[in-house]
Amino acid sequence: MNNLNIIDLGLTEYQRALEIQKTLVKDRLSNLTTDTLLLVEHPHVVTLGKQTNPEDVLNNSIPIIKIDRGGSATYHGPGQLIGYIIMDLKNKGISVPVLISKIHEIIILTLNELGIKAKRRKDNTGVWIDEKKIASIGLSVRNWITYHGFSLNVNTDLEKFNTIRPCGYDSQVMTSINSIKRNQYSEELVKKKIINNFSKVFEYNRIKSLGKN
Repeated sequence: MNNLNIIDLGLTEYQRALEIQKTLVKDRLSNLTTDTLLLVEHPHVVTLGKQTNPEDVLNNSIPIIKIDRGGSATYHGPGQLIGYIIMDLKNKGISVPVLISKIHEIIILTLNELGIKAKRRKDNTGVWIDEKKIASIGLSVRNWITYHGFSLNVNTDLEKFNTIRPCGYDSQVMTSINSIKRNQYSEELVKKKIINNFSKVFEYNRIKSLGKN
């Protein structure tokens, strides 16, 4: 049976969500749980991935945390939907590049359903609307179990990106769903669409929602 757990953490401090991810990774390694999609929003925080350059941090007005995912600097905050993916790649029969490609597909499908034409770029991970970036991807893998994941700007305060060079770009590159669609869509609607497309693209046939942890 191809099972998926959905856990909605709501607004949760970054370090707390990271602790939950690491616990789930251990449980997945021991086969004590199945693949899990954690959905969360964070209070204002900047995270620095392994590829961050010192010049990507412009000021420290927002708390900064160095972490072990791929990618460089990004901002997380209210109005941004984050999906942390705890997945056994061997059991799923896919590689990391395939995983990243499927995450792109999930976000692009979701945006298309909202009337937003999105694309991926060969020179950078993440999802783009013309020359604007709307979603970022950064992953880690431990013994074929993934963690970290993606962030999608729904109703994000884009000015908060001014504290960094997100993924090495000028902060003005970032956009959000509701800056494009003038606040037409709720975060709950976007979340439901992400769950549906995640389940479809990764071919999970049994979904269990565990609610807030």
